[in-house]
Formats: sequence, C-alpha cells, structure tokens
Amino acid sequence: MKKHNWYSFLAAGLILMLLPVSVVACGSQTGTPDAGDVPSVDTTPPIAKEYADFEIGSLAIQRSGVSVGETATVSTTVTNTGDVSGTYEAVLLIDGKEADRKEAFVGPKVTESVAFQVTQNAPGSYKLAIGDSAATLSVYEWPYTIQYDLDDVQNELLSVSGEYGHIVRFSPPAIPFRVQKITVYGQGRVNQESEWRDKYITMRIWDENATRQVWSEDFPWHVFWSETGNLWKDFDVPNVSVNGDFYVEIITHSDQFGEEIVAWPWSGDVRPAIFLGWDRPNPNIDAPGMPLETRSGISEMGALLEIPTKYQGLNWLVRVEGSGEL
Repeated sequence: MKKHNWYSFLAAGLILMLLPVSVVACGSQTGTPDAGDVPSVDTTPPIAKEYADFEIGSLAIQRSGVSVGETATVSTTVTNTGDVSGTYEAVLLIDGKEADRKEAFVGPKVTESVAFQVTQNAPGSYKLAIGDSAATLSVYEWPYTIQYDLDDVQNELLSVSGEYGHIVRFSPPAIPFRVQKITVYGQGRVNQESEWRDKYITMRIWDENATRQVWSEDFPWHVFWSETGNLWKDFDVPNVSVNGDFYVEIITHSDQFGEEIVAWPWSGDVRPAIFLGWDRPNPNIDAPGMPLETRSGISEMGALLEIPTKYQGLNWLVRVEGSGEL
C-alpha cells in the first residue's frame, strides 16, 4: 500500500468515528427533550440551625372576665424551631411590669406549654404580655351593669305595637354570667285606671341565636306608673344563667297603632300603650353608607324585623345587671 493511501484511510476512519458525536451534540442543542426527561431538583440540604430558636404562640386566658381576687390562668406555647435543645425563659408582664417568670426546656422541633396564675385585687383591664404576644384580662366587681345607651334620653319615647318587641343584644363580661335584674326606662298611657292592672308586658331572655327562650315572665302595666316621676324601672330576674351573647326582648302589648308598628306618646290616637326611652349613640347614623352601630331593634318572637330608616340605629334604654362570680 502506498503511503498516501494509508493517510486517506486514517482520515476516513476519524471522520466516521466523529460523525455520531457531532450528530448527538447537534441534536441536544436544537431538538426537544424526550418525554422521559426529568427536571432537575435542587437537592441541597437546608442549612441546619445549630442552636435553639423560639417562637411564642398567642396568649390564652382561662375566662373572658374574672372577679376581684379570683385567680386566672394565662398560658401560651413555646416552639423550638432550632435543631438543638434549649431553655426559654418566659417573662410575664402585667401593664408593662414584670410579674413572674418561668423556664421551659424545649427540644428541637418541639412545642411546650407554659402557664402563669394571675390574681388582681382591683377591678379594671390589665394588659398581659409574654414576648411579643399580648392579651387583656378584665377584672370585675359584681354585680355588674351591662349598658349600651349613653343615658341621653330623647324627648320622644317610642312604643312598639301589639306582639312586636323591643329587643337588645347583650354580651356578658364573663362566662358563665347570671342575669339578676333588667332595668328599663319607660312610661305608660292608659284610657282608664283598670288598664294599669289588667294589661301586662312580657319580658323574655333568648340565647345567642335568639332561637331558644332562656326565661320569660309577665308583669302588669302598673310597674310603669310612678308617683315620683322616675321612669327607670327594675325587674328582678331569678339568676338566669347564660353562656354567651343573649337577647332581652320586651313586648308591651300596646294597642291602637293603625298601620304603624312604632308610635310616640303625643299622637292622639295612640292609647293605651307603654313607651320606652331610647338614644342614638352613633353620631354618623344619618351619613350615607355608614354602618348602624346599634344592638337594638324591633322583633317578633326574637327575630329582628325590617323597620323604617327613621327608626334604625336607635338604642333602647334597657340595661342588664348580673354576676359572673363562680
């Protein structure tokens, strides 16, 4: 074989050997991935926390309100997000001042609870804090009066017709709460003296959904008659226990309203009737689009009724007195 033929043979062999490599390389640059290709996943392990790192949960208080001298339990959780065990020193602050401290040993990725006992000897609201978490402890002396009116009695007392009622939703300061007295600002108008004795009002206490009667009693109209002119009247309640919001509904069984369900006492055709006082604590009641900040309404067997705009947003002068003492 001649020398130049030998070189030709070697060159041809090299071309054949490199050709598949070139084809594959070109295909990987311009083609689409095969269906079986799997996207790459970052398998870099997270950086370990070679220390204890604590997170404090929200504060929980055993009761929404307590009596003067009653012990309340305030608790929270401590979570160690680190990778080693550690000890957290929980400091309880009351109104910004240290009241107590406790140590909690918490393992890695573990949550532990910590609790304190708190007793206050004066009524009021106290801010409790542990770390960045805070809550308010309310301390009461009993009996306590729940009042939503501003004691700003309007000149025009109002009466609700027939079986319709004046209704107010109350939120107790403590749970459970015992209702002991209902106080109402009211006045009566009669045609004859016998109506003071023969006619009656009905008072009801409903549960938080206004679907179950907790208590009901009838009282004669003469309780609204007064020689002294004092229009605040007290109605005793036999320690009715509630465990959340509740409604007080007062049905006066007043007559002669025509087609109206609400009337005022100086209208000549409204008699006999019992009229209740009211006020408007919301200064924006007539502003368009403003929410009506009121807990009062007109009802039928506990259910709120749609009423004319001029009567919306009023607060009946109805108050509740009771005790949350355990």
